[in-house]
Amino acid sequence: MTNTASPDRRWLSAPLRRVLALAALIDVILGALFLLGPEIGLSLWPAQISPLLSRFIGAIVVASGVGVLVAARQGTWQSARALFYVGLVYDLLTLVALLYHLFFMGAPSVFWVYAALDTIYLVPIAYVIWTYERASGA
Repeated sequence: MTNTASPDRRWLSAPLRRVLALAALIDVILGALFLLGPEIGLSLWPAQISPLLSRFIGAIVVASGVGVLVAARQGTWQSARALFYVGLVYDLLTLVALLYHLFFMGAPSVFWVYAALDTIYLVPIAYVIWTYERASGA
């Protein structure tokens, strides 16, 4: 595919679209597990959470997966931009909250794994935003 005249209509690279499709699949599966967790006796969170909170988390994660799938299928920076910014803000705030709880609130050590995973997602999200926004002149 080639880029169109508008910078916002710049096509996402094929590898990025595949990564987005994989992320969407993972989100939908994880979200479904959170949604159904109370019924099947599965808890994906290392601390006790209520069934209502598990379903709330599941709904958000499934919705995110659907949004990412739509962006991957449409394949333009314009269709993906808002989701990348949501991901950036979410990951930054999550990382700050995790570090605060780990350093000052005595959170269990297992949350270091969550902090590491959050950072693994945060770096490429920031890189993609920087790359596409710089190329579009935004």
